[in-house]
Amino acid sequence: MNLAVQTSAQRLKAYCDSQLVANQIQGVYEARDERMIKYLSKVRRLAGKFKNFAVIRIPRTENAKVDVLYKLTASGYTTLGSTCMEFLKKSSIENEAVEVMQVEHESCWMDEIIEYLRSGKLPEAKKEARKVIQRAARFSLDGESLYKRSYTLLYLKCLRLSNAAYTMQEMR
Repeated sequence: MNLAVQTSAQRLKAYCDSQLVANQIQGVYEARDERMIKYLSKVRRLAGKFKNFAVIRIPRTENAKVDVLYKLTASGYTTLGSTCMEFLKKSSIENEAVEVMQVEHESCWMDEIIEYLRSGKLPEAKKEARKVIQRAARFSLDGESLYKRSYTLLYLKCLRLSNAAYTMQEMR
């Protein structure tokens, strides 16, 4: 992307064989790892310099051209006809500032159960407190994760709505 910006390109199509990276750039997936957040921030900032920018995911099995380029550069070739290449001596996100947005904790049906299992704290209303105690009997807390005991004695991980959507997207 840096090379395309330097050559004053107006449109850029980037091909990527990583479903995770492509979907993070497109905004389908959320970047959670600190390094990925830095890379994503840089990509979005650079993408704003183009009139048209697109990331296209291609299956790894159809990525022969990139594999050949990688093998050639790894073996020491520095010029490949009209192909522009840039060799980085350090990570492109080194010393990169990250914008952090404060996200409010989404309330969820699990919150009262987690609070009760963690600290024994119950709602003020006796009726609500009784419901929490009864429901909590079927759950187990492991660190920050809540699990429900199934009838087959397996533990099922409970997810917040945002995590459930992400998990369902990954399962496709």
